[in-house]
Amino acid sequence: MLWKIRTELADRPGALAELAARCGADEINILSLEVFTAEGGAVDELVVSTGVGWTAEALTALAAEAGCRSTTVRPCQADVLSDGPTRYLRAVLRLIDDPVSVDDELGNLQGFDEYTPAEWARADVLVEIAGRLAERLQETEGPRPGSGEPELRTATVDDAEAVVAMHERCSFESRTRRYHVPMPKLTARTARHLSAPAGGVSIVAIVDDAVIGMATAAPWEELGRTTMEVAVLVEDGWQGRGLGAQLLRRVIGAARNLGADRAVCVVQPENVAMLRTIEGLRMRTRVVQDSDNLMVTVALSDQSLSHAVDRPPVQYRRSRATPSHWSQPARAAGQSAREHALAALSAVQPIPGRAGSADGDGADRGGRP
Repeated sequence: MLWKIRTELADRPGALAELAARCGADEINILSLEVFTAEGGAVDELVVSTGVGWTAEALTALAAEAGCRSTTVRPCQADVLSDGPTRYLRAVLRLIDDPVSVDDELGNLQGFDEYTPAEWARADVLVEIAGRLAERLQETEGPRPGSGEPELRTATVDDAEAVVAMHERCSFESRTRRYHVPMPKLTARTARHLSAPAGGVSIVAIVDDAVIGMATAAPWEELGRTTMEVAVLVEDGWQGRGLGAQLLRRVIGAARNLGADRAVCVVQPENVAMLRTIEGLRMRTRVVQDSDNLMVTVALSDQSLSHAVDRPPVQYRRSRATPSHWSQPARAAGQSAREHALAALSAVQPIPGRAGSADGDGADRGGRP
């Protein structure tokens, strides 16, 4: 069993060695030791491992026999053996998501009711961090579902400030899925570029003058003048309400009006929500595996996925796309939602009213040989 012992050793040379020898005689293993400076002298905190039968009272008596005083003993878990600075840094990470949990974090970190001066200093810093985080959350809190009906419109550079604010309200996971990197901060310059991309278009969802979602279509010149890359970001609290699908449909329509014949979405395979959103468009698609990502091409015209205009795959970042084609089976028992979504996306949906049909390789030949 693990115990945390806090005690004041006698102020003389060899006092710690005497305590260690006393523990060794009773087969008690000292696993860690931390020394604090206090007004009355040094305060030692030990984590020890004992055999069955030891109690807090017995360990207190053992410390007293070794000349220690003001001893407090409590059982503890193995996590107290991890590196001290790392434990505090992890506490800060948790406070970022939940600043009001600072009291619980301090209790887990300190473990004792009586603080040494060093622990008071650490606690003061954590409380200050939690307070600043709480203020920031209050300042950046956006509209919540039910506070109004989102309005979709074309974005302009004047929306850049609101786009930055939405970005700050989004979680690490949402930003990573949108940009494929953590993207901790969105600069005003980048926000202006996203709001009004050169040769492209962006659609924003607005509630109470706040941006809660954004879809961007920008030319991808490596794939041809009529190909646009499309990406969507929806604030966490508004996800799962169909807003992403509305934004995607609107931005694809706007891209078509600008002359695009295909839209390409680079999606992480685990981003099932985005894959299902694309599937919900009910448009012809083609899926290409590109390293760790999927390149999903959506046809915006009758010819955009035909052999007549097929283009070879190009590099996305450092990898070269390799076509991978699947059929569209019914969802089998035990098949995960992600696997089924990918299978559905790779199927080619013929455009209603077309004379031609889609071949197994995803090419609509329009009745041509």
